[in-house]
Amino acid sequence: MYLSLSDYRRRMLGCWIGKNVGGTLGMPMEWNRQKNEVVYYTHKMTGEPLPNDDLDIQVLWLLALEDKGLDVDSKDLGQYFNELMIFTHGEYGIAKTNLRAGLQPPVAGTHNNEFKDSCGSFIRSEIWACLFPGHPELAARYAIEDATIDHGNGEGVYAEVFVAAMESACFFETDLDKLVEIGLSYIPEECAVARAVRHGAACARAGMSREDARKVMLDNWIGHIEWHYISSEDEAAGYKEGKMGWDVPSNLFIMVYSMLACAGDFDRSICTAVYFGEDTDCTAGTIAAMYGLMYGVDCIDEKWIAPIGRGIKTVSLDPFRLYGRIPATIDEMSARVEQLFIKAVEHFHLDIQFEAEGAGEVPDFHARDYFRNAYDDLNTVRYAFPYLTVRLDYCGEPVLRPGVPKKLRLVLSNSDKYVSADRVQVHLYAQDEVQVLPGKDQVAFLTMPHHGGGVRAVEYEVMVEQMTRPVYRFVAELTFEENKKGMTHCVPFVLLNEGGEPVPTVWEKKPELYPIPNQPRQ
Repeated sequence: MYLSLSDYRRRMLGCWIGKNVGGTLGMPMEWNRQKNEVVYYTHKMTGEPLPNDDLDIQVLWLLALEDKGLDVDSKDLGQYFNELMIFTHGEYGIAKTNLRAGLQPPVAGTHNNEFKDSCGSFIRSEIWACLFPGHPELAARYAIEDATIDHGNGEGVYAEVFVAAMESACFFETDLDKLVEIGLSYIPEECAVARAVRHGAACARAGMSREDARKVMLDNWIGHIEWHYISSEDEAAGYKEGKMGWDVPSNLFIMVYSMLACAGDFDRSICTAVYFGEDTDCTAGTIAAMYGLMYGVDCIDEKWIAPIGRGIKTVSLDPFRLYGRIPATIDEMSARVEQLFIKAVEHFHLDIQFEAEGAGEVPDFHARDYFRNAYDDLNTVRYAFPYLTVRLDYCGEPVLRPGVPKKLRLVLSNSDKYVSADRVQVHLYAQDEVQVLPGKDQVAFLTMPHHGGGVRAVEYEVMVEQMTRPVYRFVAELTFEENKKGMTHCVPFVLLNEGGEPVPTVWEKKPELYPIPNQPRQ
């Protein structure tokens, strides 16, 4: 596929400027449930964009990629997320709490996380598209590593995969209907994100007005609006409460409807998204970034750029530990991402030609059938070692309860690229008061992987009669018995001591804060 570096730069610049434009337009109305009749910015303009975690976390991923190289996984990204992303609301704070306790993604994004179906992941997908233009499968695989940090096995994962796949294809495909279908091919057909996307697309294709489409969205995909404003009109219509954290289906409905109903019109698309309310900065910011990827920075009128400039203003990254490392401008960020993209072309042997001569045809961007197998790992912690892959299955919650046996499962895969079989010795190290059944030592025989029998599971039950620690720590030591030069690998994990029962929340109005807020009774 032919993609000149000058065209790549133009599109990536449009992506990041669009992210700032749409985010700044929608930020003043973020998470208000109301109709927003806007045609332009409503905030007091100072020559800078409004800060936004949508771009901040992508800056963080840029730093992680520069430090660790291109072969990062969810555990690498999770370390940066935990240590350097200081915003602690919703799924971010829950994931950080789990990461600090010793849980790893995707379990860190699932455990106790009622926000795993929220919007915090699809909003940071553009960097994967910019690294892998025209390679939506790679963009989608990195989106999974990213999203599982704080969305675990939730709908937020499907949302980021959907958007990342579309954005990667944007470099070579500008038909919005085709892009939606490409994105849908990468996620389960019956997940809520897919159903909401198809619903929003159907409303747009039927020519439904934005007011009628908004009613359809609220009737079918309503989530909870935490502490923010609900208009009296929406309250009277019964649009007060929805499931806590159930945010990403409604906002993907909004995004897809706004793109398809206003196809080709940048201004109308982002203003329509903001009109719907809900997560306005995220929907408008993602749409604007996608326009930039499809058409380049020239598709964004200067009236949107001049009042906010080309700077980057962060709000959720540690300003002390990252001093001097955060790109100051969109241009600097684009240049640094471009260097990673050039490395990715070589590292992954991407089908990207910088010269038109000899370039191949654009392939079919739809997902291959096997791609959805990646979702089988949303409930296990995966460790990839030389010759061996280990998946840790907690068999439920990562929690120990006094006197109750807790089942654990280790699934071992022979990943040797040569033709060999192996015996693997497994020893489970546990703290003294922990009982381990059937014993701490087990052996698994892994046949040659190409025979289809190179996968075995070993199971343990652990129990503590009297629990005195907040966290119980374990290490599974895995040693090849005969070959691989006695290579040993370790899988550390924790089980948590947690108690308490949830108490139903009583919601109250507190007019001194907002006209019609929803606040839990303290």
